[in-house]
Amino acid sequence: MSKIKYLKSGFDKITSNNSQSWSLVLFWIVIFEICATLLEYHFIQKKPQIMYALPDALYTEVLIGFIVTFYLWMCVYNLIFWNKSSILYLILVGFIGVYLIDTHDFTFDLFFHNINPFMMIENEFGFNLIIQFIFKLVIFYLIYQLILSLRISNKN
Repeated sequence: MSKIKYLKSGFDKITSNNSQSWSLVLFWIVIFEICATLLEYHFIQKKPQIMYALPDALYTEVLIGFIVTFYLWMCVYNLIFWNKSSILYLILVGFIGVYLIDTHDFTFDLFFHNINPFMMIENEFGFNLIIQFIFKLVIFYLIYQLILSLRISNKN
């Protein structure tokens, strides 16, 4: 039982600094949700009805170019100044860039549809459903940590 408590306290320390940092919790919610959305996008063979994918055109290439340029600028900035918040921004921009390039969902419809922890896939039972359920449990717990950290920060 102590190993479970040790794992929980380690997870809380990494994801929310023991309910002290609401921005860190929000960062992890977005990262886990991007991973869950990408996993769902690749396991479901048909394109979801709620997703509006922009066709390949000049403005999509310009948007991807700006994201790559911003990402490279943050890499150089991080090598020069090396602080924790810029590393987290770098990781976040990297995940968002991978999501946009992979799904072509520049309006984030699929992402916002999947961020609801109570929304489950309308597919048959299988590996994808189990993985999505684990992601939803983690995201639900992170939302709980977000509420706790917002309460603690408002008291101070």
